[in-house]
Amino acid sequence: MPEGPLNSKQSIIKKLDLISSSGVSIPLAGIYVQLQIYQDIFAQCMSGKLMMIDSMEHFSAANMCGNEYLHVAFDNPGKNLPFERIFRIYKVTDRKAVSNSGQIYDIHFCSDEQITSNSMRISKAYKDTKIKDVIFDILTKELKVDNFRISELEDTQGGFDFIIPGYRPFEAIQWVTARGYAQNKFCYLFFENKNGFKLTSLQTLMKQKPYKTIKYEIKNSQGDPSVNKDSADDFEILNDFDMLTSISNGAFSSRLLQIDLFSQKFEQLDYSLTTAEANKNLLNNYKPVNSFKNSRDETLFNSFDSFYRTYLTINDTKSEKSNDIKFWLLPRAMHMTLLNHFRIKVTLPGDSEMKAGDIVNVEFPLFQGKQDGQRKTNKKLSGKYIVSAVNYKIIREDNSFECVAELATDSFGEAIPAAKDGLNKLSKKGK
Repeated sequence: MPEGPLNSKQSIIKKLDLISSSGVSIPLAGIYVQLQIYQDIFAQCMSGKLMMIDSMEHFSAANMCGNEYLHVAFDNPGKNLPFERIFRIYKVTDRKAVSNSGQIYDIHFCSDEQITSNSMRISKAYKDTKIKDVIFDILTKELKVDNFRISELEDTQGGFDFIIPGYRPFEAIQWVTARGYAQNKFCYLFFENKNGFKLTSLQTLMKQKPYKTIKYEIKNSQGDPSVNKDSADDFEILNDFDMLTSISNGAFSSRLLQIDLFSQKFEQLDYSLTTAEANKNLLNNYKPVNSFKNSRDETLFNSFDSFYRTYLTINDTKSEKSNDIKFWLLPRAMHMTLLNHFRIKVTLPGDSEMKAGDIVNVEFPLFQGKQDGQRKTNKKLSGKYIVSAVNYKIIREDNSFECVAELATDSFGEAIPAAKDGLNKLSKKGK
């Protein structure tokens, strides 16, 4: 856990400079309106937005055309753990006059590698190569990423024969990432957070020590840091259960049929949420649904045709033998879907150390009146959540700093009561 103040809603902007394509540096720290920086485990690069009120025609002075950089550095007071990055500006939106001598606009920026990736394509072959080594090769040789910008490339199993068929570099990286697996790991993610580019499995992220515990409570004192410690200012449920979407995307059960064209044999493989629960591949102890039966007397966990895939194999090359689709296709489909099964958004006091990919504990509130002055927690929805996205948001007017975090969980902290037998017949009653 980072040292420093228990809870600060202020930031120190150490640098906010626009660097023109001719090398001229223009300080913006005294004139910007709002700065936002985004991290997301489903996005290969960081990005952000800077809102400007410009009455000195900096836009023209920099000859802005999309070839500029933005140098950003800020910190929480007292922490001395600054965030610092140089981003590439790629777009300006919402530009309009606000007076005879002023204009307002939004500057959009991202990691420079995103621009490079969109400017090229890869046609390249890899022989008996691990996925992490393919990604390292693309990052360093194609995108020219310095090693210090690579936070971690987790080891993967199997040697693959890949031919990258004219994909953009980040398209190629995401394509091979989806095929990553190792022992008891089958859902790999590639993304960039404040520490750099990262290849890791969802299972590895789940095993992290929780970064903090988050509560939702109304503040008694905005000025007392100890009162506001790790408490959410705002709380929103982004996604609740959607059975139609979850069932059709393999969240509860699925089936893979492998057909070998040469041997004329097939293999049928099933995967279900009960298997994931038994193998402790969920964030919390209990799956987010019970064993309710449909009108065919089937539970969600044995409705394998709900997500059905067929894969043709030609087992006369090492490439096909090492593809090992049975180890990653169905589990990845399930766990990626479950990450959207229940999602919340919370607004927290600013924390420059919080990042996408962290694990946090959430004390989910019961939305009812307090008893004995205390807000009760919803034990079912409380537990571990993954920080799927975080937005550093800094406002110059009051020097405020907050983190808007999206949190996702695939499981519950308390089991849902068992389904009552016979309820699946109710729909057959009546006319």
